[in-house]
Amino acid sequence: MTSATIRALFFPLVFLVLTGCTLPAMSISQNKESKLFAEGLDRYITTSDPTTLEQLPLLYPQGEWRVRAETILDLADQKLQHQALLDSNKKELAECQDEKKALDQDNKMLEGTLNQLKEVLIDTELKAK
Repeated sequence: MTSATIRALFFPLVFLVLTGCTLPAMSISQNKESKLFAEGLDRYITTSDPTTLEQLPLLYPQGEWRVRAETILDLADQKLQHQALLDSNKKELAECQDEKKALDQDNKMLEGTLNQLKEVLIDTELKAK
């Protein structure tokens, strides 16, 4: 094919692919593994349920989508671990904030007591003169 022919066919072929039409020679067969991966990914995206993706490596241990499914499952596990750590940190932060409030109240009370003691000291020094 000449470059002029390729250029002339490029846009019509792109149009056909983008609109969902395929030429017989360009059709891509979807096997059961691909369908299972697509279903599992859809289910995980919509419901965060990894069950279908977990089945894929078991059913197709040498499959082309196994690595992708395992990667998604690893990322999902990391997400759960990070969420648990975040929840733990939020709980710890709330406890620290409660403790800070209690310490602030104690500090105000101690400042008031210190001011009263200063007044007593001044009064005692004035009476001593």
